[in-house]
Amino acid sequence: MHIRVIVPVLDSKELVGKAEAEYRSFAGEGVEISAVPLRRGTNSIEAEFDSALAAPEVMRLAREAEADGVDACTIACFTDPGLAGARELVSIPIVGEGEAALHMAAMLSNRFTVFITEKPLFPLIRRVVARYGLERNLASVRAAGASVLALDESCLAHIIAESIDAVERDGAEAFVMGCTGTGFDMAQAVEEALHRHFGVAIPVIDPGKVALHFARAMVATGLRPSKLAYPTPAFARDEYAFAS
Repeated sequence: MHIRVIVPVLDSKELVGKAEAEYRSFAGEGVEISAVPLRRGTNSIEAEFDSALAAPEVMRLAREAEADGVDACTIACFTDPGLAGARELVSIPIVGEGEAALHMAAMLSNRFTVFITEKPLFPLIRRVVARYGLERNLASVRAAGASVLALDESCLAHIIAESIDAVERDGAEAFVMGCTGTGFDMAQAVEEALHRHFGVAIPVIDPGKVALHFARAMVATGLRPSKLAYPTPAFARDEYAFAS
């Protein structure tokens, strides 16, 4: 099984390299992982503007993946840029990290908190949650206190403290890490800290890990997006979005 990770930013070791390494670390036997960045876009996605700029390239890379014989793709960004359009253009499964993580959180809890890098992104995260019809499940949005490129293990103590406060003040029963690519399993570290503090299991979801296993399950069961929901466009419009 070959799963391609579309990383919707310009090439860099800080994001693309980390994403590929993390996906490979939890892919399991029999799964080939390849990661591809954008040719045109931004260095990180930290606004609706960045996400919109990434969408055409994500769709191009999805078509390229299908032509390469890839079995499924994930989009390694919580805002899922280009997700619906990519599903229209190809027949293989395309899984967005945001959509997968939020639905997993809703299955595991009644109310969840989403962690994102900094407070200016809170409205964007709320729009993503609303897009998937899960506003009633959102307990809160909390900030990790660092930009996308600066998010690493130095933020862990702050995130753990915010998580404890979200349980006690907001009624959070699960957490979604809205920005990953930290180079280590931050979700697991936070989950272990919460278990030590509260003495019960409180799930902390890594969107990349969940998206990968959703993609694996779709391939293994022969499922793919409905072409009634995501019909193939009547015109490919190569001259507009996919010019080389």
